[in-house]
Amino acid sequence: MRSRSDDELYALQNRYLGPPGRTLMWQARYSAYCLWLAYCFVLLIAHAQLGLFDGFLGYVIVVVGAVVATQLTMRVITPDRPTTAVLRMFAAELRVPRLREQTAVYVSDPRHVHLSSVRPHHGRVAR
Repeated sequence: MRSRSDDELYALQNRYLGPPGRTLMWQARYSAYCLWLAYCFVLLIAHAQLGLFDGFLGYVIVVVGAVVATQLTMRVITPDRPTTAVLRMFAAELRVPRLREQTAVYVSDPRHVHLSSVRPHHGRVAR
């Protein structure tokens, strides 16, 4: 019997440390840079539409907001759960049907309450 390799257990995501001889001050996975660019693009559009914080301060807020959003998102992304799976999970969560809340009805005698949203049981009835 052959045993499986442990490579899947120790899967690593490659990190870009900077150009040779000039290491950056941070470590980030390759997917984090792409995600950061996407967040910057969306936040720049929101910044232009809302018109808040004009000038250099607005762009600083966009960059810092994209960094924070990327860090929060990259906490969820792992070698076992890649970026595409997280995006599919997010899209599925947006499309899932939600239950509507029922309004509460207070009556003095609960024997006279009829809820129309309760489905009747269509199985066999024990006699």
